[in-house]
Amino acid sequence: MGVDNGYDQNDIVAQSRAWTGWSVDLVDPENINNPLAPLSTTYGFYPGAGSTAKSNIIGVWTFNYKPANHGTNRTPIFLGKTVPARFGPPWAGQSYQLNIPRRITGDPNSIQDGYDVINHLANLPFTMEYISVKLCRLFVHENFVHGVYDYTDPNRSEEAELVRQCMVAWNSTNPKGQIRTVLNTIFSSGLFRSHGGSMQKVRTPFEFTVATIRALRSANPDGSFTASTDGYSISGRSRTASTSPLARIGNMLLFDRDAPDGYPEAGSPWISAGTLAERIRFVQTTLMASTNTSKADGISGGNFNLTDPVALLKKKIPSSSWNNDGAVADYFLSILYPAEGKANLDLYRQLAISYLNTGDNGTTLDAFSTLPPAGAAYDARVRGMVAMVMTLQRSQEQ
Repeated sequence: MGVDNGYDQNDIVAQSRAWTGWSVDLVDPENINNPLAPLSTTYGFYPGAGSTAKSNIIGVWTFNYKPANHGTNRTPIFLGKTVPARFGPPWAGQSYQLNIPRRITGDPNSIQDGYDVINHLANLPFTMEYISVKLCRLFVHENFVHGVYDYTDPNRSEEAELVRQCMVAWNSTNPKGQIRTVLNTIFSSGLFRSHGGSMQKVRTPFEFTVATIRALRSANPDGSFTASTDGYSISGRSRTASTSPLARIGNMLLFDRDAPDGYPEAGSPWISAGTLAERIRFVQTTLMASTNTSKADGISGGNFNLTDPVALLKKKIPSSSWNNDGAVADYFLSILYPAEGKANLDLYRQLAISYLNTGDNGTTLDAFSTLPPAGAAYDARVRGMVAMVMTLQRSQEQ
C-alpha cells in the first residue's frame, strides 16, 4: 500500500493477528508445497548431534502453518475507513473495512485468515496506485509519486493520468491485478513512447556490471565464452568485501542492504564523480587481458571478469573487415547500443575510429589498417576502444 497511505498502526496490529501460526519448518521434500505438512522425521545421525535434534533432521525449509499457534482475537481491519475523494470513481467513498470471521484455534482452515487479508490488500486502490507508480518509475522516469495525485482534477498531470489508467487496467481484469495488462498500459502510453521518454533511467551498479559482461558474451564452439565472470569478481567474496566492484561503484551489496527500504530506484543516489570513476575502472579492468599485471585491481581473490572482444569480432564480421576501422567501430556500437539511431551514435563512432588510429601514447597517429589482426597491438587497440565506448554516457543508462 505504500508508507502513510490508507492504514495506521491499529490496522497493522489487527492484520498481524491474521498471520499468527504462519511459520517455516523442515519437511520432507515431497511436502514442500504443503503448508500443513508435519516436521520431517528423516534423521542423519551426524556425529555430535542428538538423533532428534533439529540440526540432525534431513528435509527442506518451507512455509509451514501451525494451527495451534493461531490466535482468534479478531477485530475489524481498517475500521470505519473509506477511500479518499482524490481517487475519484469508482473507488472514492467506498468502505474498505475488512471483517474476518472468527475461526477456531487448532482448525487447519484458520490459515484462510491470512489469505483473506492478502486478497483484500492486493486490490485496494492504495495498492494499485503504489505498485503502478513503482512500475512507471521503473519503465518511464523517476518523477512519479504515490499518495498525492488528485485523479478528479481535470488538469491533472500526464504522470497522474498514466497512473490512473494503470489502476483502471488493474481493476478491469478478471481476476483483478493482472500485471501484464498494467504493463501494456504503460508501454502503450505517450509518456513511454515519446522521444522524451528515453534516456531517463540510470543503471544500478548491479545492472551496469552485469550488462558489461553480457554485452560482449558469445558462446564459442569449445563451450567457453567471449566474456565471462565468476560472479565474485563483481559481488565480492564476502559481505564485507569493500574492494568488490559493487561496493566501489555504490556500496551495493547483494541481498545485504543496511536499511529495510530497498536500494534506490532513482539514478541520483548512484551517480557522482566518485562512482562514475569506479564504473570506468570496472570497465577498463574487465576489458584488460588476463595477462595484464594491473587487472587484479586489488579485488579480493583476484579479478576473473574476462573478455575477448577480438575473438567476438572475428566471429561476427568477415575477415576482410578486421582492419576496417569503420566496420569494427560499427559492429561494437551495434551490440552495445542496439536500436539506437545512427545520428545519436555519430559522435561515438568518430571517437571509436579516432581511438583505433591512435598510438599507445595517445597522440601519435598509428593506422589501424596496418596492425596484424593476430598481434598484441591489435588486441590492445580493440580492447581499449571497446572499453572507452562502454564508459560513455549512454552506457550508464538503462
